[in-house]
Amino acid sequence: MTLGDVSGGLGGPADLRALARVRDACDVILVGAGTVRDESYPPYPGGETRQQQRLAKGLAPRPPIAMVTRTGRLPDGHPLVADPQRPPIVIVAGADEAAARSALASTPAGPGIRWIVAGDDTLDWRGALDGLAALGLPRISCEGGPGINGALLEAGLIDEVFLTLAPALVGGEGLRLTSTREPARRTELTLVSALTHGSELLLRYRRDTSADAAASR
Repeated sequence: MTLGDVSGGLGGPADLRALARVRDACDVILVGAGTVRDESYPPYPGGETRQQQRLAKGLAPRPPIAMVTRTGRLPDGHPLVADPQRPPIVIVAGADEAAARSALASTPAGPGIRWIVAGDDTLDWRGALDGLAALGLPRISCEGGPGINGALLEAGLIDEVFLTLAPALVGGEGLRLTSTREPARRTELTLVSALTHGSELLLRYRRDTSADAAASR
């Protein structure tokens, strides 16, 4: 769902706090280039207090952003590649590597970008996540968009879903949480927690692996 083509206007303060807590428990934030462009994604925005809290958990003070892209094209001066001290990770399929490297080479962060090449003509999602794990980044917070969420769903690589229900109705043509190329299929989830803040409902689900096992028999 989006409002004005971005998701930021949908949630309230509690949703933003929940997002910050998820970010502060992960090793890396995974996001697609379309969302990076639409949302003007910066590097991890947490200040010193949040960085110290991450250090106390045994995590790096700032999780890197891992951007999935085919072209590497970002607007001039985009904040994600503006700081040479905080370069992103870039994930591409082999067929897209040369174009993406060329597009990002001249950005301030370009020389420091870490690259993960997974798959040939199309991205191998399991290989991409294995590449992040090889960099010491196994705990991944995926922040979309719907195409990446759908690809991870199709590949069976989603472990948990954090969902906020906001007390508002929005029309328009915004995509659902996941968008897949294959026909829709049902993935069972188990509710882990449900919290309320005013009229907001914050839900945490875990994929029901017992249902997965039954379906495969």
